[in-house]
Amino acid sequence: MTLTNYGFLTILLLGSEFLYLRLARHFRLFDIPNERSLHQTTTTIRGGGIVIYLAVLITVFTGSFNQPWFFGGLTAVVLVSFGDDLTDIPVRFRLSVQLIAVSLLLIQTGTFPTNWWAFPGLLLLGVAVINACNFMDGINGMAALYSLVTVGTLWYVQGDKMDGGSQILYPSVFVALLIFSFFNARPKAICFAGDVGSIGIGFITLYGLLNVINEHHTYLPLLLLAVYGTDTLLTLFYRFRQHQNVLRAHRSHLYQLLVSQRGWPHLGVATGYAFVQIGINGLVLWALEWPIVHQLILAGLVLCSLSILYVATRTKVMST
Repeated sequence: MTLTNYGFLTILLLGSEFLYLRLARHFRLFDIPNERSLHQTTTTIRGGGIVIYLAVLITVFTGSFNQPWFFGGLTAVVLVSFGDDLTDIPVRFRLSVQLIAVSLLLIQTGTFPTNWWAFPGLLLLGVAVINACNFMDGINGMAALYSLVTVGTLWYVQGDKMDGGSQILYPSVFVALLIFSFFNARPKAICFAGDVGSIGIGFITLYGLLNVINEHHTYLPLLLLAVYGTDTLLTLFYRFRQHQNVLRAHRSHLYQLLVSQRGWPHLGVATGYAFVQIGINGLVLWALEWPIVHQLILAGLVLCSLSILYVATRTKVMST
């Protein structure tokens, strides 16, 4: 991808984002504060993350991308998610579409478990990953900065190794994330990603992780989501212990508590999560060719360290 192509892509995506924001204001597509929101304004636009899908769409129309099963699955989840941003769509329907989309993703990446009975579990895990990414939209900058780190790492680790012209995917999505960050990663966000953006980037991230896992024959790349994943899983554990409905919107993530209980700035928390994940990603890239036993030891140390940090920080936050 030449510098000129980057320039044209940036101009096109930036213009598209400005157009969407203008239309969204006209049709009053605002993100109204709810049970998981930490913002008070009623004029922040929802669905600004649509620019991420537009980046993929442009690569398809220019003939630079040839991954039809992946693109079909992404389009399905993005359309349903955008519909959910506009009006409530039944959870059962959304989950059904997501299961079909993840199935298409597994076909595209050639990811099939040895035992057939493990396939449903793989589908549910994929759906869980893309839905977990949806909660990153809870504070300004979290979805933008964390996704930049993840996509940037996938871009670095795969580079031109991908076939079907899909090596253009990561730089295109990275540019789209930079544009989204300009409108989102600020003290007063102009827009949030919405389901269309956060579910979309979750699906793209899952695609990249499966490619790296299959290429290097190790599950170590899952640590590229270690910081947010630890927060998500341990928050679920705490909510289960408190007999809460885990399907309901909430403000129980550690990063949300740091903002609401401790008064930390949104961007400070988001940047902290991103920088910790950068350090872990560096370890993952360093260890990709290690013996599997050494990789398991590294993964155990990383996850234990994050879990201890989570519990200690949460305990301190809740005790004040």
